[in-house]
Parts: sequence; structure tokens; C-alpha cells
Amino acid sequence: MRGKIRYQLLDPANRTKPVSHIIFYILLVLVTLFIIFALFQKPKETNKSSNNDPIPYEDVIKELQTEITNRNEMINELQKNFRSVSLKSNLVPIFRRRPETQHIDCGRILRNDKDYIKQFGGDNRVKMVENANLDMSCSHISDRIIPTMNLRSLSAGIAFARIVYTDYELIEDQIRASYHPQNVFCFSIDQKADEKFHQRMKALASCVPNIILLLEEKSVDSSGHNVNRAHYNCLRALVNKPGWNYVILLQNHDMIGKSVYELEKIYQILGGANDVEITPENGRINKKDYLWDTRSLKMFRNESLANATQLDNVMSFAKGAAQGSLSRKAVEWMVETVNLDTVIEQMNSESFGVDEMFIQSLQISSFLEMPGHFTDECLKHNKNTDFISRMSQWNYGDASSCASGVLRHSICLIGIQDIPSIAEFPNIMYNKMMPEFDVTAIDCLGELIYNRTFLNQTDHPLEESYYSNMVNVLYHKHHHEPDYKLDCNPSYKTWQHRKYPI
Repeated sequence: MRGKIRYQLLDPANRTKPVSHIIFYILLVLVTLFIIFALFQKPKETNKSSNNDPIPYEDVIKELQTEITNRNEMINELQKNFRSVSLKSNLVPIFRRRPETQHIDCGRILRNDKDYIKQFGGDNRVKMVENANLDMSCSHISDRIIPTMNLRSLSAGIAFARIVYTDYELIEDQIRASYHPQNVFCFSIDQKADEKFHQRMKALASCVPNIILLLEEKSVDSSGHNVNRAHYNCLRALVNKPGWNYVILLQNHDMIGKSVYELEKIYQILGGANDVEITPENGRINKKDYLWDTRSLKMFRNESLANATQLDNVMSFAKGAAQGSLSRKAVEWMVETVNLDTVIEQMNSESFGVDEMFIQSLQISSFLEMPGHFTDECLKHNKNTDFISRMSQWNYGDASSCASGVLRHSICLIGIQDIPSIAEFPNIMYNKMMPEFDVTAIDCLGELIYNRTFLNQTDHPLEESYYSNMVNVLYHKHHHEPDYKLDCNPSYKTWQHRKYPI
């Protein structure tokens, strides 16, 4: 059953008391003790005379009145401090919106108020207006990205490897949504990106310590050329950074849809299994001009450490999204145990969709024994494998079936109408969300993640059983057991077969 949506303001009874409340109570006790001490303290002898004459009554009263006045002033000052502390403790963190979306009620959108949502579709969509004078000083960059609220520590950080070329402010928004001191962000800039974008990315990397900006740049295109190379270069850089246990591969307009704490939980449940889309590659691999056995590919850096099966076998092939989630052990294997340069070069020589076979083919070539791998057995039985790293709504026909009503390269563009579905679905990222199309969707998704992160908002509890029962996760957990039998049919309704939009 869905939890009650609490947008921005949470039920105070369910919130952990902040440190400021504790300080308030300590000060209150101290003042009480101070007043009790004042009431029972003996009056001072103020005018002792050598002959022990009694002090005049009027002088005693005067001194007491003066002392009471002084102490009342002290108490008043403490009370002012108490009120200040109490006021600060009741402040609720608020997501900082863009100027273009200040008038939008994201709460009504999240609640799927269809009449309200209709007001911002079609020609009324809100588009991002680029800030040409964006302050790129370190202090302003940090203020826009790094949260002022405390973040609890993660069991392990998460790495993000993203190829970028445009919409710098969107990139900042994505870092802000997933920022945590334990997380690491690697960026590979498309060589064709303009100089202004380059300069802004350099300023960003110089200011935020857990950001890596690759010096080597490749020219990437819509056919996927050099996408795998750019991601692989990020993996090479990230493997030297400690503390993370999963990396997620992204492109410019992929939007993360879960909070850092939700991502932490999802990857804990995956338990080392890689999350990669697996579908048939349908003859894209050039098997006529290239050899694909591991010896010819010179794959293993030290062949003496590989077994005969690994050295004398030919890779299996599949295709799927270039985006995916890889365990740290898988990345270490990809960088340190094998050399994948030849694999990438041969795949990159094709004409179309060349980025869609790299991690897929490694994932199902089980003889390679890449950590977190899967198998090609399901493909042999004409079964695709569910994955949750990316959600895209493919549509080769009428755009009216898209929630937003708009198609781009056979993918539905994500708009404000998609937000209720995104909030409910189990996927980690969503493609494509473009600020020049609908910045309201981007800002409301950002606000949703912010509220889940800092306000403990539970609008849709995480579907933990979905992740734990994925076919690849069960395979990873049990395939070494002698009585394990692979079942390629998920026991649950996959997100691809759910009603969309809700």
C-alpha cells in the first residue's frame, strides 16, 4: 500500500529531533537551576562594619532589587536565544527551484492531478532559459550543488560515469540530485562540445573534489561511435578511487530517478550482480572481417592466469542499452584482468548502434567469468533479460501513445505527464529528459529526490522484492549451487509490461 505523500512538510512526530532541540532542553535545565540557586542563595553582606552594626533595611532591599534586575536581564537574554534556537529547529529544508518553475506545484503533479498537469502540456510546456551569466566561482558552484543538510554515511559510495556535451546547468542539477561525499562522478566530454561548455565543466571539476573530468576526449555520435571508449576511460579512472561498490553508465540526458539512499539499497540487493539489458544482437557484429576468440582479441593481460576454456572460446553476443550498472569487482576485472581495447575498436567499426553490444557481450560470455556476469542461455530460448538501470519508452509508430505526445529518434521524450509513473516505477534512470523540451519535469523530479533524501518522504516505498527476484540477480546468487536451475521467466510483472503512463 502506498505511503501518504508528504510534500515538503513532514509529520513532525515522525521526524528525528535535531541537535538544536537537545541544546534547547539543556539550556532550559541550566536556567532553571540558576533561578533556584538565586532564590535560595543567602544575601551577601554588603557593608560589614568593624563594630558589627546591623545593615539598614532599605540598603538590603535596594541591593536585592538591583540583583534581581540584573538576573532578569540575563534570563531575558537566554529566552531570546531559546526562541532563536527553536525557530531554527523548526525550519524545513526546501528544494531550490529554477526561476522558470517557481509557479509549479510539483506535489499536485506527483499526486497525478491530471487536470492540473494538462495546464502545462503542449504549447504551455515550460522550457529552460539558459543563464548566460551563471556565476562559475567555486563558492557559487558549491552553493548550487553541495547540500547544506547533513547526509548520513553510506555503506558504500556509488560511481557515475557520464558522457556529456551540452546543457551544463542540467549536469549540475544531476550532480546535486545524487551528491554525497562518498560518491564519485566521472565525466567524458564529447570533443564536439562548444568552448563555453568545456570551460564550465573544467571550472566544475576544479571546485568539487569528487568529480573527475577526463583529459582525453572522443567524438561521439548518435550511432554510438566512441561511447564505449568514453565509458571505458571513465572506468579506468574510477577504479583508482576507493569507497564505491557500483558504477552506473550514463549519457547526457539520462536522469537519475532514485535518491542516494534508494540507490544504496538497490545495489545492496543486487549483491554484486551486474544490471545489463540483454536482447538478441541480430547480426550487427561483423564476424566476417574480425576474429572474436579471446586469443585473437589479446584479451587476457596475463594468459598464464586464464584457463583453457577462457583462452580457446569465442565471445557470445547480445545488444541492449549502453547504460547499465556494473559492480566494482566487474570494473576491476575489465580494467586490470583483461584488455578490452581490441573488442571496443572492432565493435566501433560498425555503422549503427555500435555502443549497444559491449557490456552486453561481456555479460553473457559466462566462460570469461567476469564478476557479476550472466549467461546466454536465456537468449538461446528467445528470452530477453529484465534490467532496471534505464527506462526508455520505445515507440516506432504514433507519438500519441507517449505520455508527453512527443517522439525523438523513436523514444518518447519525458515530460511532466511522466512524473507520477517515474515516482512509482523501479528503474534507476530515465531517458530522455531534455530541458529545452520540459524543464518542469526535470525540476519536479529533482524535488521528488530531494524530499526523499532530506525529508524522508515515502511517496512510493522501494520495491525490494522486484530487485531481489530479478533473473540475473538470482543467477548470480545461486548459479554455483549444484541443484540450481535457471528460470528465464521472472516471477513478477516486469516494468516493461506495466501500464504506462499510470
